[in-house]
Amino acid sequence: MRNVKIFVDFWNFQLRWREATHSPGAGDTQTSLGWEKLPQILMGELPSIFGTTDPLVFRGIHVFASVDPRPGSKDEGLKKWLHFLNQQTGFQIQIRDRKAKTDNCPHCSKKIDRMVEKGVDASVVTALYEGAINNSYDIALLLSNDTDHIPAVKTIQERLNKQIVHVGFKRGGSEIRTATWSHILMDGSLANRIGSQRG
Repeated sequence: MRNVKIFVDFWNFQLRWREATHSPGAGDTQTSLGWEKLPQILMGELPSIFGTTDPLVFRGIHVFASVDPRPGSKDEGLKKWLHFLNQQTGFQIQIRDRKAKTDNCPHCSKKIDRMVEKGVDASVVTALYEGAINNSYDIALLLSNDTDHIPAVKTIQERLNKQIVHVGFKRGGSEIRTATWSHILMDGSLANRIGSQRG
């Protein structure tokens, strides 16, 4: 038996999904990601990588997200949806508040305030290490193109004897895809199975 956990950098993956599935034109359609279907469909892809000798057992999906914590922000709906997703079987959602940062406008030098993501990358890496050290997984699926994860991926595979599979798209992610044991490309039919189109 081999245990499988899924780790998702929410915004990194969600933005790649939007880029890959957006169909501009007359209909200008966007494919919505079916998060509840994601674990089952990804688990179904693993026998083609690891074979069918040992049973593969799903041990949970960890999603790491950030939100704008200010009352009345545009993320109010997202917070409610993440709370809903956290109650679905196998899902664990970790939410971090974005932090305010003041920059200078590159065009007029006027000060501008924006909210930036802090701590999500570190949370993903920590969870990967904790799971590997505690033997809570043998195989990890990583849904992120962030190259900051590469040192952790290499160490976990080489020193802790775990296998990490990158899940992403043909466009982008080649560096982390090269560092992982294997990869799953979500373009085409796989994206169609996970998503549903909306105008």
